[in-house]
Amino acid sequence: MVKKIQQLNLPEVYPAILEDFNLNTCGDPDCGNFGVAPNFSIPVFKGRNASERKQVAAASIPALATGLGAYTMSSDDHNTRISEVFEYEGNPVGWDDGRTMECSHQRGNDVCGITFSILSNEHFLEEYTRLLLAGGCLEGPVCGACGARYLDNPDEFIFNGTHGKLVAGGNRRKAKPSGFRIIHRPCKGKAGARISVSLDHQAHQELRDNVRILRCIVNGDSITTMRRVLADPDTGKKIGVSRLYSRIFWLEKTLLAFERAKLKEWKQREDASGRFKHMRIAHDDVTISVNWESRLDRRLTPLQFSVSADIRSGYVFRIDANFDPNVDPVEFVEQHYLSDTGQLANLRQQYSQKSGITFTAPKMHFQRPSGRLDEPMLFASAEGRWRVFSERVQNAYEKSKGTGVALPPDVQEKLNEAEDKRFQLDQIRQGYFGFHDTDRDYRGSFNGSVVKPTYTKAAHLACLRDMLPKGKITLVGEQEAAMVRVVPHVFRDMINDDMFEWFVISFDKEVSAPKNKARMAQFAEALEAFKEKARATLGDDLSDRDLLEQFCTQRMSTAYIEGRNGTKYPYSIANFQSRQFPQIWIRTPAQYYGETQKVVGFPVLRKKYRDPLKKLAFDQKVHDPELRAALTRRALRATIQPVSTFMSSLRRRTSPSKRAGGKGARTGPAYINGAVFNPAVLMAFLNIFRVYYNWFEPRQYKGPGATSGSEAPVAEGLSAGRVPGTKETIEVPKLATTSPVMLTPAMRLGADPEKANGRPRKAPDPRRVLYRPWLYHGTPLWRKFED
Repeated sequence: MVKKIQQLNLPEVYPAILEDFNLNTCGDPDCGNFGVAPNFSIPVFKGRNASERKQVAAASIPALATGLGAYTMSSDDHNTRISEVFEYEGNPVGWDDGRTMECSHQRGNDVCGITFSILSNEHFLEEYTRLLLAGGCLEGPVCGACGARYLDNPDEFIFNGTHGKLVAGGNRRKAKPSGFRIIHRPCKGKAGARISVSLDHQAHQELRDNVRILRCIVNGDSITTMRRVLADPDTGKKIGVSRLYSRIFWLEKTLLAFERAKLKEWKQREDASGRFKHMRIAHDDVTISVNWESRLDRRLTPLQFSVSADIRSGYVFRIDANFDPNVDPVEFVEQHYLSDTGQLANLRQQYSQKSGITFTAPKMHFQRPSGRLDEPMLFASAEGRWRVFSERVQNAYEKSKGTGVALPPDVQEKLNEAEDKRFQLDQIRQGYFGFHDTDRDYRGSFNGSVVKPTYTKAAHLACLRDMLPKGKITLVGEQEAAMVRVVPHVFRDMINDDMFEWFVISFDKEVSAPKNKARMAQFAEALEAFKEKARATLGDDLSDRDLLEQFCTQRMSTAYIEGRNGTKYPYSIANFQSRQFPQIWIRTPAQYYGETQKVVGFPVLRKKYRDPLKKLAFDQKVHDPELRAALTRRALRATIQPVSTFMSSLRRRTSPSKRAGGKGARTGPAYINGAVFNPAVLMAFLNIFRVYYNWFEPRQYKGPGATSGSEAPVAEGLSAGRVPGTKETIEVPKLATTSPVMLTPAMRLGADPEKANGRPRKAPDPRRVLYRPWLYHGTPLWRKFED
């Protein structure tokens, strides 16, 4: 029989709190515990006459009466584990890998009751830092003595001369240093305090290849095609894959630094203008599968990418994957779970009870150093590396010297070490932590590790929040369980200031294109008829927008699911059926821009509208005219079209992001070769394409929330037409009344502002962008390199 570990208390397991962030509080904006951590000084009453004793104590302890800071904890039975090795050898114990908290704040005659799983704030901070620095490529120079980053505080660094020289010639009018030395002043005299800084592209032999690689990436060429395009025109010798990868990573670093510098300037301009700024953001996820081992081994690793774009301009702010390419599975496991002497470490947590009894228990996921990562895959990858190493060595000797030949002693020693490592990892993975088997057990592993989507989602939204200027934010997405857990905490301060709203939409994605067009045509016809009737009654002063809102307000209905026996069920998924959110979802009659049969939920609204909406059951009709009008206005602008448009373009134009797999029984799943084997290269492709899409490619943009000005009027006049079979032309009146306005998303956002000289707006030339020191923009090093 499997025993259970001792019962744990909340004060013993509650994770550390960051200075300005905490994931482990109540997520209901209308609860007194919203953003309030547990108060462990509140006494707990158990046993006989507990309720009477609690009432007496409440007179002197106000928090006891209101429940401010009061939470209870229970086990997370969704992640049951069994440990049967090490101290549990022959005496296995069962335990739950996680804990759930419940808010006990008083709400009328009841308690709040919002439940949530415990997460690690430190793991969130680690993921936030990874996304903020783009996996390290935007980190910049770092002091080797103390780890201080130059870009965080450049005033702490001083110049200490130059090194190297770039001769005059080409576009360079005069000779200049190739690099500069800087010293971290607080660490002056210590090892590593002096740093040499130079620009990466100075080592490139053929600079023109960089723009050619950029054009190839954004136009759907594969790695093989790029090598063919960049081959030597005289000898036909192709560029090496490693060299090509380094150029791709350099392009990613340069373009991300360029974008960061420009968006920082845009944010500063917006904040300094004093204008009220309301950013409407569309958010969605896309799954891209990578790393097929071979055509025979058709197993995929799905990566989840979070994408956020501005609804008004179509600017795609971020695309972040739940994958950390800097994690080496073997090194990570050995660094965090083995001591310098090879002994096991970080496996168990020690607890002390009030009675003085101390005991240990296996660390839970939010306590483990690997809790941010997909741990079954991490440990399997580490074990797989040792397995692949052993198989390759043995196969190499068997092929060259035949079977049965004794291996050299040093080689045999390494193989024995690999076998010991595999056994040790298996003991930790399956014997102690009880992680389930995964397909990666029997495959070669790439460098890096998958991150738990919840941490990536929270970090993505936090980075997005910090990129935007001061003002109001409206977030529009689809029904995602991870969003329920993190959105209220990431935007907590803005929710308290009534400067944040969150809408969730659902629409018919399976409908055929002809039926979708028919729905939109039917809607347009009904709307035009309504406009004619309204203007005949009320006059011509009403705008098209006002009439659209009136039309939708009158026809708006409550959305719910009706069973066969007539029973009504909430439209939302279970995660959104919590009392922390309004339960009303509305069905809007608007059918346009490809999103038909749309249903909209309002998890977070302005308090003015949230309070009355929360009082309604999921199947009740909204009667209040002001509330109906407010919901209609929001539903009409609720869209994820900018993200859908971007992802559609991305799928068509970048070969690694094409859909792997398929439902075709005849051809089977599609195998995608090349860069998809390396997730780091895939992430570089997506970031390069995103920046190019935002800054270098003008296009027309239309949508339900788009800014006006997608079309410009065409002046009346004549156009020439050639008579067939002759060179004679005749003039005819122009048919076109409007022409598309071609702008980049950066121009529409305002990040690429119109020049004061009044010249026609043009997208920047990549050749003038790629070779400037954007990483050091706004620092003394920027001025040094620019001179």
